[in-house]
Amino acid sequence: MGIFRELRYELSALFFALGILGMVFSLTQYLAPTQSPDWLKSIHRAVGEYVVWEAFLGFLAVLAGGFYFVDTIRKEREFERLNMRRIEELTYDHLPSAYERRFLEKKREFRIKV
Repeated sequence: MGIFRELRYELSALFFALGILGMVFSLTQYLAPTQSPDWLKSIHRAVGEYVVWEAFLGFLAVLAGGFYFVDTIRKEREFERLNMRRIEELTYDHLPSAYERRFLEKKREFRIKV
């Protein structure tokens, strides 16, 4: 789980962007198929009948990526104003390793022995 913890922003932005791209491709196939440029028409032909799945998976990716991104921001803000037990939990389980270093530096700075 370490790689997912280190790349929280990048992965959530990737899922969000891919979801938006899938939604745009599926909506352009339904709403304006004749007005699309040639490169988009070739994508529409390649997707074919699976456009419903493309829209569904795109919608799920937008939801998941957006939630993951907002959750990361919320946890980082929470890190700044919590008690020691919750800070340790966030540091070692949810936030990137840079926060672990910050946490250890603060413990040394305030001479906290836990």
